[in-house]
Amino acid sequence: MGLEQKNKIQFGTDGWRAIIADAFTFDNIRIVAQAVSGFLDSHDNRERGLAISFDTRFMSRQFARLIAEVVSSNRIPVFLSKHFTPTPVLSFAVKNRNLAGGIMVTASHNPYQYNGLKFKADYGGPAMIEMTQDIERQLYKNKPRHDPALMKQNIHEVDFSAEYIDHLKSFLRFDLIKSWEAKIIFDPMNAAGSHIFHQLLSSSKIKVHTINKKPDPLFGGNLPEPVLSNLRKLQATVIRGKADVGLATDGDADRFGVLDNRGDFVQLHDLMPLLFNYLLKTRGWSGDAIRTTSMANTIDKMAQENGRKVLEVPVGFKNVTEKMLELDVLIGGEESGGFGYKHHIPERDGILSCLLLIEMLAVEQKPVRQMVQELREKYGPFSYNRIDHYFDHEILTRNLIALRKYPPEKIGEFPVESVSLIDGIKFYFADSSWMLMRVSQTEPLGRIYVASDSDNKVKQLLKAGVRLLTGIIRPKILY
Repeated sequence: MGLEQKNKIQFGTDGWRAIIADAFTFDNIRIVAQAVSGFLDSHDNRERGLAISFDTRFMSRQFARLIAEVVSSNRIPVFLSKHFTPTPVLSFAVKNRNLAGGIMVTASHNPYQYNGLKFKADYGGPAMIEMTQDIERQLYKNKPRHDPALMKQNIHEVDFSAEYIDHLKSFLRFDLIKSWEAKIIFDPMNAAGSHIFHQLLSSSKIKVHTINKKPDPLFGGNLPEPVLSNLRKLQATVIRGKADVGLATDGDADRFGVLDNRGDFVQLHDLMPLLFNYLLKTRGWSGDAIRTTSMANTIDKMAQENGRKVLEVPVGFKNVTEKMLELDVLIGGEESGGFGYKHHIPERDGILSCLLLIEMLAVEQKPVRQMVQELREKYGPFSYNRIDHYFDHEILTRNLIALRKYPPEKIGEFPVESVSLIDGIKFYFADSSWMLMRVSQTEPLGRIYVASDSDNKVKQLLKAGVRLLTGIIRPKILY
């Protein structure tokens, strides 16, 4: 196998994603499937078996079948989903069935040209870096196996959804949800989240109107990421239909987005403390909170008032998962829409998050807009935005390294009060604003996150941040 071809398979923080027919090919999928088989064999996990599922992307079902054929030919039992599912359904099956792991065929919120594989460990959550590295070391060690007799013996087609639905029914207070008379607009973004959500609410008094329901490998020409710029149809439908709330899930339904009754996007920075507080009030469970460094500290203040703690970790849900496995955690989350919960799985779950929000609204009998307003009246005004800026990767990396080594004392009109190097570089300013800068490891992309007490300050800091990270502004101290 030549070096050129070998370099086409590049694992990121959440598995492997690539453009279909470029690096994401039948041959490369077989190579990765053989590597996963070798990983299971090297850890004596062959007999426990592997779960495999897929989303609604182009040929995801066929890719999943191909993986199953290779893995089963290695004498490993395979539990292959009969239908497309959200990623958390696959993750729950891994944990619930005590399997060695799982593979989800998905590229999550990436554009339609992409597909990918997410690896799930036996605890039902994202694989840690050590597991991913072990799989990488298995690449190209052995030729992908193909044995029709072993395939017939070891591939078991199953329905993962039923056990997941039963679990959600025990986790959520459906007696309260079913009694709430409301109107909800749900947008699965032509992807994997449609059928389970609708099924769970079909017997309630809630009127659920689903848009973009039909699975579409092109996602209706949209990007399957539940941020406001991709939810204009949902926004218009909420406003026109006078709905109580609009909900959306991403391509594989492990993340979610929320619009209030006026069609305004509800920041996840606000939803996480609201859901945390609701669980404290209604469940009586122990546990602290985990948030990524890209998340606002509102939940820190709320936790302190309730005698709970908050731990900050680098961006990436696997970092949240790691702490959920080690500590007593009630909720863990990241600003991009992924929350995980105690007594579930250490994994993002957009379906459960949407339903838990509905339960909270049913109990509180308040619009989510009012709940956010009350949160902000108590903890102060809040504004947030993020820019994903494509630029020369070498320049971005060089500038980030320089910023980490020699952080400026002032950015624009904002004096820097302190700096955190947990992930990239995060500036805390004297007026309580903050700005996080990170550079992608796999793309020529710089990410800048800013929070403050006004939209104007956020705009100013984002503009200054882009100029600083791209080197348009070059403080002498950096060069």
